[in-house]
Amino acid sequence: MSALPTLAPPKQDVIREAAKRVFLREGYGASMDLVAAEAGVSKQTVYHHFGSKEGLFRAIVEGLSEEFLTVLVRSERIRECPAETLTELARRFLSLVMAPSSLALHRMLIAEAPRFPDLAREVYAAGPAQAARRLAAYLAEQDRRGRLVVADPELAAEQFLGALTGHVHLRAVLGIDEAPSREQCERIAAHAVESFLRAHRP
Repeated sequence: MSALPTLAPPKQDVIREAAKRVFLREGYGASMDLVAAEAGVSKQTVYHHFGSKEGLFRAIVEGLSEEFLTVLVRSERIRECPAETLTELARRFLSLVMAPSSLALHRMLIAEAPRFPDLAREVYAAGPAQAARRLAAYLAEQDRRGRLVVADPELAAEQFLGALTGHVHLRAVLGIDEAPSREQCERIAAHAVESFLRAHRP
């Protein structure tokens, strides 16, 4: 009996992954022709799906953000427990930002931001700002329900995400240290969640 054929991933995903490889290899100045060739599609197909190079890069960042923000829209059973929700969010966040490809993208953005300030604003809005905004909405909801006391959800969200990265992410971006192990990430997540809950417990 022959093996069942595997389904090809959606074309947009193929283009996004190809673009990520090209941008990491060539920088943001890489042409859309290179992206199309890497993805095995026409340049017109890339523009059809993403509209522009900026739109394509924004889609890459948005895709990364969604990988860990999905925990905030899971079942009500999970959302009822801030400790469980924040712990899972922290684990996903650390796994995402400490991945080699994420570190490489971060380095590239820092290098390219002075030349492409509009790109920097777009990426911040699509990634970090969206993450903080959606986490703030979750914290505000928990405050209304009396599960947490969060006077300033926006500030609290930014501080929680900042506590997760701290110097460990900076050292990894600069290449001073390797990305932390899974065990180290677990310890960082647990400490950040414990400290946050202690500060905002009713």
